[in-house]
Amino acid sequence: MMFFIVLTIQACLLQAGGLIRGQVIDATNQLPLSQANVKVINTEMGSTTDEQGEFLINIQQSGYYSLLVTYMGYDTRVLNDIWVRPNADDFQQVTLFPAVLEFDNVTVTQNYFENSGLSNYSSVKFKNDQIRRAPGAGSELTRILNSLPSVASVGENRQDLMVRGGGPSENGFLIDNIYVPNISHFSQPDGRSNGPVGLINTELVETLEFYSNGFSSEYGNKLSSFGDITYRAGSQGSYQGSIGLGMGGAGGVFEGPISKNGTFLSSFRMSYLDLISDAINAGGLPSYNDYQGKIDYKLSQHHNFTILGISGNSVYERSKTDAMDASEDSYGRVDNNQYTLGLNYLLVINKKAYSKTSVSFSDQMSKIKFFDISSDSLLNGINDEYLTHHLRNANYISLNNKFNIVAGFELLNRNLKYDFKLNDITVKDNISFQNISTFLNLKALLLSNLTISSGLRIQKSDFEKTFKTSPRINLDYRLPGGMGNIILNSGKYFQNPPEKYLALANQGNARSVYATQNSISYEKLITESTRLTLSLYEKYYGNAPIIISDFDRFTSPAFLMDKNLTFSDIDFDGRAESKGAEFLIEKKRAQNFYGHVGGSIYNSTYIDYMGVERNRDSNYKYTFNAVGGYRPSDKWELSLRWSLFGGKPYTEADVESSLQSDRAVYLTQEYNESRTPAYHNLFLRYEYRKVYRSHNIIGYIELWNAYNRKNVENYSWSNSANKIIETTYFSFIPVGGFEVEF
Repeated sequence: MMFFIVLTIQACLLQAGGLIRGQVIDATNQLPLSQANVKVINTEMGSTTDEQGEFLINIQQSGYYSLLVTYMGYDTRVLNDIWVRPNADDFQQVTLFPAVLEFDNVTVTQNYFENSGLSNYSSVKFKNDQIRRAPGAGSELTRILNSLPSVASVGENRQDLMVRGGGPSENGFLIDNIYVPNISHFSQPDGRSNGPVGLINTELVETLEFYSNGFSSEYGNKLSSFGDITYRAGSQGSYQGSIGLGMGGAGGVFEGPISKNGTFLSSFRMSYLDLISDAINAGGLPSYNDYQGKIDYKLSQHHNFTILGISGNSVYERSKTDAMDASEDSYGRVDNNQYTLGLNYLLVINKKAYSKTSVSFSDQMSKIKFFDISSDSLLNGINDEYLTHHLRNANYISLNNKFNIVAGFELLNRNLKYDFKLNDITVKDNISFQNISTFLNLKALLLSNLTISSGLRIQKSDFEKTFKTSPRINLDYRLPGGMGNIILNSGKYFQNPPEKYLALANQGNARSVYATQNSISYEKLITESTRLTLSLYEKYYGNAPIIISDFDRFTSPAFLMDKNLTFSDIDFDGRAESKGAEFLIEKKRAQNFYGHVGGSIYNSTYIDYMGVERNRDSNYKYTFNAVGGYRPSDKWELSLRWSLFGGKPYTEADVESSLQSDRAVYLTQEYNESRTPAYHNLFLRYEYRKVYRSHNIIGYIELWNAYNRKNVENYSWSNSANKIIETTYFSFIPVGGFEVEF
């Protein structure tokens, strides 16, 4: 009997293999490439693509593998970190660019970074497995991006991104060419987040491409960065699914075919953050749920339709008792509900051109009620709704392998239903406005070693009388002898002002905020899997919303692109600037090690309504992140992240005046001149994987704030306690989770 049991267990634990499926397409026209060679690196296994550009490789042993994809006349591609296991497979969409190197004495070598001789602006690209396993990220996009040198972190309990000294509302995102206004749960009306969880389920993400060193005219209405997210297609071969339990939530993914030409991909998540809110210093009881789904239907190789749906709800509640225990001066509840429904149509026009056209509708509803803890009077009441209609068309034309064109247009319509009260200001108004923009970008390879990407974006907002033009140029010069690349970038970017000010200000005075950015970068491929990037940049803001200068000295001089404070008198001539230097070393996993190390030194300031230069909220002065992992086998890996950034600017409270007036009084003449202590933190992650015949198990254990450092987020005045209190990030917390694939 015992012998039979042992044999049964051994059979269940048998390390079966799996499949690598995929398709190879021409990046310039999205058509399939038949007879492309696909080789599994360091093995004898491989395949060639069929007439549909598709390939299928049977792998006998589960584990991590890399693919080498080659095709005559095209650049070579390496796809690394492909996890092969039974019961599940990830479809590999491989795009190849036509080769453009035609001069003598040049050796083209394989590398792990996707580049083309006609590549657009510099970006950092993350694949699904990198996102999922990132230590300290909790599988959240924004925390992963916060490890880049261009992004200033706000700690672990917020989702905000502050890129190169910018504010949290200056970053845009597309998912499968569909515009998504907000990617955070617990979002605030001014674009900041107030919680640790994002709306995007990273289990669905195939790639994230993030532009912070300028971006082409194809992207608009944002000042600092753009993220281009691609959701993976559902499984065509079989029905698959997974269930998981992790940091703050549980959920599942289900996918499979809906017809010969169509697939679906769906997910559901819900939280139990309310059970661990004390451990993560959430300050209340947060909870959320979200549903996401994608349908892909390929009518033919020339016609492909994508339907995307994202819905999320979040609640944050702080009771009066909890507020009193934490010496807070207010209590209340925040309800956020949002959804986006979009359709994207990919049309392959011919062998030289294709287009992507999307239409989407988004609805965001925010209900907030916060009360004074001593009088129970209403401090802040909001019942707002934001409706967004968005139409986007982008056409990609390849005249030859040295000259490409991207041209298109966007139409954005926003209907804002405001109903809020803050202290003595009450607004109940409906505002509608439109943004119409068109863009053209030309990319050319000159002299075999110089790539020029130049573009122009023209936009018109109906709250303004004039057209806004955004010229942009990117020069990429390849140094001789394999010494690397020098990249020069310059551009102007426009963005709508925070929309609340369209309701508060005289609309005839409202203007689009602009930023001009200039940078010089050096890129060097050190090895086929390691790349170094150095950058210097300068960035100038104009037309920013600002408080009218005749306010008294007690009025907050905050920069309103950082904090959308409510004032009845707003002007639009604010100025700011940011200058800095950055470095980034990226190491893709070719064997056992992977990770990236990056840091920046910068200064980000603005001019307030009194003409005084002050620190922006994100002016930490320096940042540093080291992220790395070691995976000796497909069964387990160990990874870590160590983060460091300078103290956060804050304004000290005037203790004597606060006691006398029985309310918080801050030293506004010294606004943002004080700093919290420097922040540093260590995250450790251990991940293990088990492969069974009927299912796979991925489990992990993480240690957040592993050496239990006390990191201060802010100092503020507590009227209920009559003293200055400090808010800290979370202390040491072990985090665990698992996922079962079937």
